[in-house]
Parts: sequence; C-alpha cells; structure tokens
Amino acid sequence: MTKPIFAAMALAVASVPAQAGTDFSGVLDKINLPDGFKIEVFAEMPKARSIVVGKPNGVVYVGSRHGHIYSMVDTNRDGTADEVLERVAGLNVPNGVAMQDSILYVGMQDRIANWPVPAEFDTALPLDPLNTVHENIDEGFLHGWRYIKFGPDRKLYVSLGAPCNICDLKDNTGKIIRMNADGSDVEVVADGVRNSVGFDWHPVTNELWFTDNGADGMGDDTPPDELNRVTAAGAHFGFPYLGGIDTKLTGYEDKAPPVEVTPAVIEFQAHSANLGIEFYNGDMFPADYKNDAFVAQHGSWNRTSPVGYQILRILFDDEGNAVGKEVFADGWLQGESAVGRVTDIAELPDGSLLVSDDFANVVYRISYDG
Repeated sequence: MTKPIFAAMALAVASVPAQAGTDFSGVLDKINLPDGFKIEVFAEMPKARSIVVGKPNGVVYVGSRHGHIYSMVDTNRDGTADEVLERVAGLNVPNGVAMQDSILYVGMQDRIANWPVPAEFDTALPLDPLNTVHENIDEGFLHGWRYIKFGPDRKLYVSLGAPCNICDLKDNTGKIIRMNADGSDVEVVADGVRNSVGFDWHPVTNELWFTDNGADGMGDDTPPDELNRVTAAGAHFGFPYLGGIDTKLTGYEDKAPPVEVTPAVIEFQAHSANLGIEFYNGDMFPADYKNDAFVAQHGSWNRTSPVGYQILRILFDDEGNAVGKEVFADGWLQGESAVGRVTDIAELPDGSLLVSDDFANVVYRISYDG
C-alpha cells in the first residue's frame, strides 16, 4: 500500500491507494461465518482501529494508534469504498472517533478535540483546526488509546485506561467519563475500569455496556476479560482489586475494595483482548440478531497458546439481560499464527457491519443474504 509522507499535523489530504493486485483471499477464505453471511474487504488502510459512521451520507471515519485519521465513502452503495483518504497525520494516538450532529470528535492520548466543519460536508478538506474540548487526561502511553462515543443522552463518553498493568488509580485514570459535547459537566460513569476499548448502549434499555481487558502476568488463564453493565452512574467495577467476577489481582489479594463492586456480567477468556462492541439494530440480519451485540476479540499477545482473534455474538433476552455468548466469526487465528486482528465494529445504514483489522490493514464488511 502506497503511504503518503506527511509532516506532523499535516494539512494535505491524500488518497490511500491499494497495492496493485492486492489479494486478500488468503485471509477471507479462512473466515468462518454462519450460513448466509459473507465477508468482503470494504477498504484498505494502515492500522485501522475505531470506526464511526456519519449520517446521512454514510461517510466513515477511522482512527488509529499511529497518528492518522482516514475517511472512506461507498458512493454507489455496492459494499466497497470508492474513496479512501488520509485526512490528517501526526496526531497523538487518535484512536477514538465519534460523531454527533455531523461534527467529528477525536479521542487522543492527551486530549479530546472536535473538527468544527460538518464532517460529511467535503471529504477533500483537511481536519484543521481541531479544537480541544477536554484535556484533563493522564498522558501515559500504556492504555492511553482512547475510545469515545456519543450516548443516547447526547453526551460524549470517554475511556480513561489505567496507566499500568495493576496499580492504584488516580482521579483521571481507570474510568469511563461523560461530558457535554462542549466538554463541560464532566462526570464519572464507571470507576475501577482497567482498560475499556469498546462500549455501546442497548437499543431498548439504553443501558451502557462495556468491555474491559484483564491484567497481564497472572498466568495463561487468569484473570478473565469482562463484559460489564452500567445501571447506576459512578459504579465501581473492581480494578485494581478484582478482575472478572471475583478474581483477586496480584498485590491486592489482602486488600478490600473501598466501595461496593459491580461484578462483570460475562467473563471472557483471559487475554482474548475484547475491544469493540456493537449492538445490532439493523434489518439485514435474521430477526433473532436484533438487539444482540457483537464483540471484537483482538487476540492475545502474552499467552502460551494464542486465543481470541474472532468476533463473538452476545445474546440478550427481551428485558435487556445478557444470557449467553457464542462465536460469530473466526479464522483469523490459524494454529499459532494470526492472519488478522479484529478491533472495532460499526453498523452501516443498510444493516451490514464494518469490522476494522489493524493487523491485516483492512476494514471488512459483513453482510447477510440468506
């Protein structure tokens, strides 16, 4: 893939052309999906991470941990992006992207900013200026890749990872916070959160659900990763005292949490690295997928035998309770070798899903035609 050269905070906009004759069959042919589902490459781009889909034009923005933000457009709605542009480079880990009222917000390691130009207005424009709306953020690199998203309350939610493996938290670490779109009225939504890189709201109950990554260095199978449910703002979810439902963390075995802990609802395989989560609200998939959630398991990096590298389906009942989990898509792990690492998931207006992969350097589209 041809890579444009930029100075820091470059103002130019450049297309991101695919390599001539790029063949992803070696990846796509390995992916297993339920009958009737199909996976294709929607677009190619380096190190694709968080995804947000604009309205009404469907311009898609993609963040990264490598300074770049991309936009892509499927103008003729054929399931493949016709235009892929690098809109800015040189940012400080712009992993998080979110959009409300056509305004793009970017979650960086050291601040949250917005672009005051309607983000779907003209994709040839550079993302400049980016106006800071919040900057009281710990700048440590570890777990400093922000995940951001607007909730049904129109507030901006931001994850603040713990700057460590296991340690005491500060006022601006180990939390999910929310604020008004202009950065005012900041409050803690979830405390005791080690590193959430994905959250979404149940379409019926509007309750916030978030993934959380467990600690390293405690063995291959402990502690579990987590799926959590926020029923009251400010609830504490256990870190650094507990992982999963009730697993004591190293160094805190004899310490009791100072407040009541809300346990995880679902435990995931330790080190499977559960990141993006997306509740399904579309009409393309079979009806029983409605209001279920998909979770991207990025995959382990410090386990004797790798795990993860797949997409899970979380099953919900009619009251909005998570009642089970099952593999929806796998095959990115072949034996001990990975061919991809899924990162985030977002729904397109037609009901298909976009899935980013920061290892294979693509964004996939998963559709259904049963």
